[in-house]
Parts: sequence; structure tokens; C-alpha cells
Amino acid sequence: MNKKSRPPNPALHFLLVFMDLEERENFAAYVDSVYGDLLLNKGQRSARIWFWSQFFQSLPQLVIKSVEGEVVMIKNFLKIAIRCIKRRKIYSFINITGLAIGMAAAVLILLWVRNERSYDRFHANADRIYRAAQVFHYDDYHLEQANTPAILAPTIVEECPEVELATRVRGYEDDYLVIADDKKFNESGLGVADQLFFTLFSFPVVDGNPKTILSEPQTVAISERAAEKYFGGSSAVGRTLRIFDQDFLVSGIFKNMPDNSHFHLDVLCSFLSFERYQKPHWSLNVFKTYVLLREGSSLEALQGKLDNIVKNYMFDSEERYEAVRAKGNYTRFPLRPLTDIHLRSHLLWEFEVNGNDTYVKFFTIIAVFILLIAVVNYTNLSTARSASRAKEVGIRKTVGSTRASLVRQFLIESILTSLISLTLALIFIRILLPAFRQLVGKPWLQFHYIQNPLILLAFAALAVLIGVTAGLYPSFFLSSFNPVAVLGRKLNHGLKSSILRNGLVVFQFSLSIVLLVGTLVVQKQMAFVQSQNLGFDRDQVVVIETFGELGQKLSALKETLLSDPSVVAVSASSSVPGTSFTNVGFRLEGTTNYPGTNLFIVDQDFLDVMQLEMVEGRFFSREFPTDAQALILNESKVHALNADDLLNKRIEGWVGGDQNYWFPVIGIVKDFHYESFHEPIKPLAIVMLNGVCPWPEAYLSVRIQTGQVREAVAHIRDTWDRIMPGTPFEFSFLDRIYDDQYRNEERTGRVFTIFTFFALFVACLGLLGLASFAAEQRTKEIGIRKVLGASVPGILLMMSREFTRWVLLANITAWPIAYYIMHRWLQSFAYRSGIGWLVFILSGFIALAIALLTVSFQAVKAAVANPVESLRYE
Repeated sequence: MNKKSRPPNPALHFLLVFMDLEERENFAAYVDSVYGDLLLNKGQRSARIWFWSQFFQSLPQLVIKSVEGEVVMIKNFLKIAIRCIKRRKIYSFINITGLAIGMAAAVLILLWVRNERSYDRFHANADRIYRAAQVFHYDDYHLEQANTPAILAPTIVEECPEVELATRVRGYEDDYLVIADDKKFNESGLGVADQLFFTLFSFPVVDGNPKTILSEPQTVAISERAAEKYFGGSSAVGRTLRIFDQDFLVSGIFKNMPDNSHFHLDVLCSFLSFERYQKPHWSLNVFKTYVLLREGSSLEALQGKLDNIVKNYMFDSEERYEAVRAKGNYTRFPLRPLTDIHLRSHLLWEFEVNGNDTYVKFFTIIAVFILLIAVVNYTNLSTARSASRAKEVGIRKTVGSTRASLVRQFLIESILTSLISLTLALIFIRILLPAFRQLVGKPWLQFHYIQNPLILLAFAALAVLIGVTAGLYPSFFLSSFNPVAVLGRKLNHGLKSSILRNGLVVFQFSLSIVLLVGTLVVQKQMAFVQSQNLGFDRDQVVVIETFGELGQKLSALKETLLSDPSVVAVSASSSVPGTSFTNVGFRLEGTTNYPGTNLFIVDQDFLDVMQLEMVEGRFFSREFPTDAQALILNESKVHALNADDLLNKRIEGWVGGDQNYWFPVIGIVKDFHYESFHEPIKPLAIVMLNGVCPWPEAYLSVRIQTGQVREAVAHIRDTWDRIMPGTPFEFSFLDRIYDDQYRNEERTGRVFTIFTFFALFVACLGLLGLASFAAEQRTKEIGIRKVLGASVPGILLMMSREFTRWVLLANITAWPIAYYIMHRWLQSFAYRSGIGWLVFILSGFIALAIALLTVSFQAVKAAVANPVESLRYE
């Protein structure tokens, strides 16, 4: 029969797909017969009309019948799955609970990861915005900071056609006083920005023109939050705020900066309000510079032109520039994408404590680890229970079930278990989310799966994927049994000694031990940081924010405070250890470079309050009026200047005001850790408060007597309220201020600990299931051993030996991985404790002890059972 005498094959085959084997044969024969008769008697056109009419008439009925059949079959599979879950309650509980905890933990972590990766992406041109940093290298001294000169932004626009526009913004690191309608407020979100700020960034302005609200001197833009705080519900535009002893007119209101912005400012003063910032001073590094790259422009070309700016503007001749370069020294303004700042920028003078890309990667791995452990639990327990289901498979195959139908049934069981686990996981997430927000320090994290059906659908798809992944191997494994071998009881020995099962146990505990080592290393490093000699005494020091308001009242305040025996010493300063510092350029007489140096502005009592140690010379003294224009250096600054016998030598630098000053060096202070242990001790210059430096004090530090904290704080508060009426009393303890630098590490440690517990708990759930299965499989053996005189400890040892071996192997597997990961984490600290062999021994012991306790529960239960009942088993 040629092709023209046959009905259209593709259409016919499509219909046959919806029929069983017998229907296919009958229907195909019927169509061939009728189609052939019509073709001979009435022609091809009539035959084809008949065929297609039959096709469209049959198709809906066949599809409906097929779907009904599938529904009935799936319904039967679900019934069987539910019966299996009910019949094996312990295994079902372990599977469902393990998967639920794994899903909940993974979702919580990934929720945090998603938030961390979303920073600054809300800006319209986020992909074209870059921030310039400043890198300074001079001999052995290296400095990387986010602050740049104020003059850099207009110079870039003038010299670099690749840049569409540039803006500069300064955020004040300390709190300042803002006065509105005679009410005083402590403002932590104070900044200065130029008129292009709201053009470059996409912060919505709700009242005012974004292009002009900062275009006039003595104007200020404030956030909705600040407007509410200062003026209540009334309109803020046109009102006056007093800041820095100046009046500023509110010219606009902008929406609160989103939580996922790398800086948060509520009060932005106009750049034009400050005359000192508008002078072409290349050593005044207090502004962040942001540029918008033109579309299609080359970042590499722009970076090259920034290097030319250094040569043309920061050196008085090309010869001097080349001489500096010849020695390997340089100054650069590297650019970083805006969207990389939060996770990948950890420079001096960041707006806020940024996140850490390494932590994000670590916690993503932790989420995957916990989920893998939960999936492995399901696979392990399913294969372990294969002996108990082998007979079921053998009987079903004998009565005609195909392997495909068995695979489908087992996959449906797995998917059903996963969906039940998802439901439980969503409940866990709702319960745990408030505590998780507090744990990671992000109170704004939300999980709106009820309001957003797409999220719920995505999680359902994830549950199905996990169910398929977890059930794939057990499905093919169970469906592969030979019914003759199964019903003839020839399969049990091989099932009991499954290499896969033992390998999965090793895999589970290897992941858990990696997390356990990480937890111990983080805790060890934090203990190291807390125990090291900082070079100053941070205990028993109360720090009060002054907002630069002390002025002439400082002497009276100090005198009154010292009148109480609970107060030992009092000092005013621009900074205290653990807070931010101004960075300026200082050069030694006879040299031409101005290496960046951190600046402390203190009074004569700072040494006594902080209990610093002098190496050479002396500290500031009231007996020497010339100290008002003198300088004290730390050892690192002496080393950076690479000069001998610095006492009484002169150093030039800018410390505010309209000119540079020459400072004689009167003393050298021993290095102390005024920054965190992430950073090496950097060069530091100390000048005297109320000397030539015009900057006001920001902090009042009070050393108090040990054991008299309550009395001292009460006395300090009363004195402050009496001498500084109306000025907010904000205080903290120096040790807490210093420890705040390790917030990320402390959170990392807590998260590591909690999720390591989750991982171990899920792994032990699986181990509990395997131990229960092993005890069940060896019931008769245990009974016989007890009849022959075996002791309970002997049986316990016998049952624990196998699992002990695999947990020990997991340690050997996990240790190199854990060492590599934690060694990299420790590299972020300039001063670190090291890992040490004890961490690995302790982690191995903890994992083994937990595993043995888990196994022992079932082993003891089996060992103390009545041997008569054991021998009657089955």
C-alpha cells in the first residue's frame, strides 16, 4: 500500500497515544479499512474529509478519557503514598521534618542573600554609576579610602568626556545637633551634597525641584522621616533649621532612602554653604565622588584619564611625578561600580559598615548544604527501607505493573512528602522570621508569599523539584528489583550493606562538620580580638556625644565632673577608638609628598583617660602654651616617614582653616589599635584641641572608678543636664563602641552557630532513621546474641561501630575543605588567631558525640528488648 492510500500518519499516531494497546490495534485496523474503501470508491478527497472529521470528533473524547484515567491513576498513587506515610510513621516524620527544616533554613538564608545583592540597584542608571576611591602608596605605607578631595568631581567632568555628570556627598560620621523651632535633636544622618546629587541618584523628591533644591547656599533638603521628626505633620519647606551654628532654609523633601542603599542620610546641606570646601585643595579628603558614565564609554579610558588628573593637578611638575613613580609610589583614584559597593568595598571612611561578598557566598553554600543534607536524608532512608518494600515491588510486578508505573508511584510519594514538608516549612518561616530579622540585623526583611501567588507557585515548583531530586534514585532503585529474587528472599544481604547509604552518611556529616569548624573558628577569632592588648584601656570609660556644643563650657563641665570621687579623668576629642577619623596629608620638612594620615584632635587629658603609653618625648601639657601648634605621632607614622630622631622636627599639614601649618613633633605615642583588627595600625597624627585646628570636639570621654558605674553615670547625667540644658545626653561605653566594629563578625558567628545546629539536627534525624532501620533489620540477631549471653554494652558497641566509622571518615573528608574556607575568611583580619589543630579535633569530637548519642537511643532500645519478643519478630 503506497503512502497516498494510507491515512495521515502523524495525526493517526497522535490519536493512538491516548489509547491502550488493544484499542490502538482495533482503531488502527478500522481506520485503515474505512479509509481504503473510501479512497477506492469516492476518491482521496472524500477519504481525507472522513478521516479529519473522525479525528476532530474522537480527539476530545480520547483526551478526556486519558485525563480521567491519569487522574484515577494518580489518585490511586496518592492513596498508596498516604497509606505508606501513615504506616511508617517514624520514617515519614523524619523525612517530612528533615525536609521542612532544610527548606525553611535555606529559604531564610536565601532571603537574606537576595537582600544583600539588591543594594543600590533601584537607581535608574545604577549600571553606569561608579564611585571613585583614593589609593595612596608611599614606600611601606599603603592607604585605601572612600573619601576623595572635593575638587575631584568638577575636575573629572572637565577633563573626562566619558563622564556625563559627577556629584560629591559627605556623610558626617558623628552625630550633630539640629535645632528646629528651639527644639534640639540628635541627628545621625547628616550630610553635605552638591546640586547634582538628586540628578545622578534616583531618590524621589516629593516636595521641590530635584535639580534646584541644593543649588543655593544655606539651603537644606530633608527626608520625610526628618520632616516628621522636626516639624510634625506641618509643611517643612520654607522652614528653618539651625545646623553648625548656621541657619539653613528647607528647600525640598525627599523620600526616605531605601533600606538597601549603601548610605542613609536624612539631612543634606547644600555644598555651596561651606566656603572651605570650594577651594581647590587636593589634600582635603572628606567627600565621596560619584560619576555617571556616558553610554558606550570606556571605563578603562576613563581610568587612564584619572591617572592623568593625578599627574597634572596633584604634582607641581611632571619631573616630580615621575620621580615619585620611579620609587614605586603612587596616588590613584580607582572606580568601583555602585552596585558593588555594599558587598565588595571595605575601605576607610565608608558611609556605613558594608556587607561582605564572602559572607554572602558562605551563607549561600550553607543554604545549599542544609538542603542537600535534607535531600540526602530522604534518599538514604528510602534506600534503607528498600528491603521492606521489595516484597511489595515483587508482587506488583508479578501482577503486571510495569517499571514505569512503579517509578511514577515512588516519585509521587516523594513529591507528596516534599509538598507536605513545604507546608510545614512555610509555617516554620513565619514563626522564625522575626527572630531571623534580629539575628541578621535587617528588621525590614519580608516574606510575602500569601500576597504574591507567584512566590507561592515558585515554592511549589521548588518542592516538586526537591521531591523529584530526592526520589529519583530510590524510584529507579526500588523499581529495578527482580520479582523472582525478591520473592525468593535473595536480596536482603545486598541491601543491608549498601555502599550508597554509607556514602551518603559520610556526605551528610562532612557538610555538617565543615559548618561546625566554621563556627568554632569564628568564635575563636572573636575571643582573640576580645583578649588582645589594644594599647589603650577601653574599660570603665563613658563616652558622651557633644555635638560640638561644649565650647566655653568645657572647663566648667570637666571641673564639675572631677569633683565627684567616682570620676578619674575627663577628656574632649574629635574621635575615640572605634569611631571614624579625619584623614589629611602631612609631610616631613625637606620632603615633597603629603602621605595621608589619620588625625586625632584631643585635649591634654586624653592620655590619662585612654591610658596610652609614650615611647619618646611627652604628651600635650597646659604648662606649654606652644603645644597649641605641636604634633604627636604614633610609631606607624614614624615608620611611614622613614626618618630617624623625629622629635622637634617640623611637619607640615592641613588641619582645617585656610592654610597649612608647620608642627614641631613633641612626642611619639606607642601604637594602639584605634581601628578594628581588620586593619593594620595606620599612621596617626595627634594635634591639640582649641589649637590651630578649628574643628570642634565630638566626644567627651570620662574614665570612672571600677565598681562605681551607676554612681558615676548618675553624676555625669546630672552635671550634663545642669551645664548643658536642652542638649540631648547621649552616652555609651567605650568597650561597646569599639566592639561595634565587629558587628558583621558577631552576626556571622551567630548565624554559623544556629544553622550549623540545623544542619547537625537534620543529619542526626537521618542517622536516627538509619539506626532505627538497622535495629529493626537485626532484631532476631540481637535476640539470639542476648540468649547466648551478650551484654547490653556489647550490643550497643556492635550497633554503634558501623556509624562511628563513617562519621570518622566524614571528619577526614571535611577538614581540608573547612581549612580552606576558614583560612580565606581569616585573611580579612590584619591580626588573627589562626585556625589550629584543636579546632578540628574538637569539631570531630562534637560530631562523633552527637552521632553516637543519636544512634545510642535506638541501640539501647533494641538491646534492652525482651529476646523472646525479638525471636518472634516477623
